[in-house]
Amino acid sequence: MTKPVQTLANHRALPSPLFLTAFVILVVNVGWQVTGAIRAPAFGSVLAVLVALSLIAVLMVARRSAQIVQDRVIRLEMQLRLARVLTSDRHGDIARLSLSQLVGLRFASDAELPGLVQETLAGSLGNPAIKRKITHWQADWLRV
Repeated sequence: MTKPVQTLANHRALPSPLFLTAFVILVVNVGWQVTGAIRAPAFGSVLAVLVALSLIAVLMVARRSAQIVQDRVIRLEMQLRLARVLTSDRHGDIARLSLSQLVGLRFASDAELPGLVQETLAGSLGNPAIKRKITHWQADWLRV
């Protein structure tokens, strides 16, 4: 199956259907458990509410942990890519870029990266502004 061309309009990654389904089920479960605790307050019903809330917390922490690992990989990938694309006298610029800026720059083609890095550092552009300036998108469909 061929993926569509990635652009600013379609680059956002949505949570997987499995994650969304699990989240909805867990939220419904919290509502069910809270209703039960209100109707028949007891240690067991309160504990059931706490367990239901804990399950949502575990799901969210698992997703956030995956996102943190993804951000670390993006940072490393972009540091290596920029070291290859930028001239040696501009390698110091790499350390001046924030993670958010690196995340935005990763969608740019190698040809436009040097100019975007210079513009980003000169104007302190953030992620959304960087993405709006990209003309030749480098697709990334493997995201959390």
